[in-house]
Amino acid sequence: MHREEKVNYAALWMWARSSPRRIIFLLRINWGRWCAIRRRRRQQRRIDGSIPSVLAVSPTMRCNYDCQACYSRGRPEDDELSTEELDALFSEAEELGVHSIVLTGGEPLLRDDILDLTTRHHRLLFFLITNGSLITPQIASLIARSGNIIALVSLEGFAGHTDERRQPGAHRTAMRAFSYLRETRAVFGFTATNTAANIDELGSDEFINQMVDVGCAVDFFTEYVPCGSNPRPEWVLDEPARAALRNRVLEFRRRKPIVLSQFPDDEYGKENRCSGAGRSSLHINAQGDVEPCPFMSVARENIRHGGLIAACQSPFLRAIREHPELLGRQRYACSLFEHRDALDGLAQQFDADSERKP
Repeated sequence: MHREEKVNYAALWMWARSSPRRIIFLLRINWGRWCAIRRRRRQQRRIDGSIPSVLAVSPTMRCNYDCQACYSRGRPEDDELSTEELDALFSEAEELGVHSIVLTGGEPLLRDDILDLTTRHHRLLFFLITNGSLITPQIASLIARSGNIIALVSLEGFAGHTDERRQPGAHRTAMRAFSYLRETRAVFGFTATNTAANIDELGSDEFINQMVDVGCAVDFFTEYVPCGSNPRPEWVLDEPARAALRNRVLEFRRRKPIVLSQFPDDEYGKENRCSGAGRSSLHINAQGDVEPCPFMSVARENIRHGGLIAACQSPFLRAIREHPELLGRQRYACSLFEHRDALDGLAQQFDADSERKP
């Protein structure tokens, strides 16, 4: 077994040293992370809550694609957080010491205000997860000039798997987005959902080499979780397949000039504990509901009532953290999804306990 390193520092240095602009970007990220850690420690004592280092935010659940087995299919699309509400959320995240915001959804670029909002908040590092269809040379240039956005274009491997799951031409569209981002010298990468159908392709030298060649600096592999309105249980990885991909990722980290991240292994670690429910991350959905993670649409607080501080002080998320059996995974990539019946029971018990209080 290879040594488990979450970051390929050699690959990071190989990527950064090819351009002074990249070195500056990397130094800025590290400085911002150090400052955020100090603010978070100070603020955590002040508010008596759990401040996440990473915040997942879905600014919209609308999407111009109709991907098979999408985890967010069927979520509400109305009553989205306004520009002002998102601006206030990002400002509060900066002050509390949140370092990174993952913009997911839905397709975030369907919001005309999203890039303007991100460039207002330079103390935050934004990971923009997009299908790439709305990236134009002008959008790519804005991302490149921002200095605090890493664009992650979603695909499922080569054209066959990508077009089958997403839509005809989706792979060509993603490659076009990579081209625009590379021409503007933006920092970008890809994100892929690894399933039983495409795991061999995603774990191949050929695929990773192609991603390096198109200019990807980072990668996020996310193991498929069978949630949403049309799940595909046959896509769930078994343990041998999961272990095989992990070994490939560790091998790639030793010899590929790309920073590879893998969910859930890098998140859960040797302790096998979920980082969600406010331990290190939580999810704010398009309506402002405070959810333990993007895969579990259950909430008892909303940032429209108390802001991000109220989310960090959430009694419901605290109750989840106080039940460690909910945070360990076995069969699925998400422990909270795996224990969804127990989580629903906890939510009902929480509501009953709240009603009994005077």
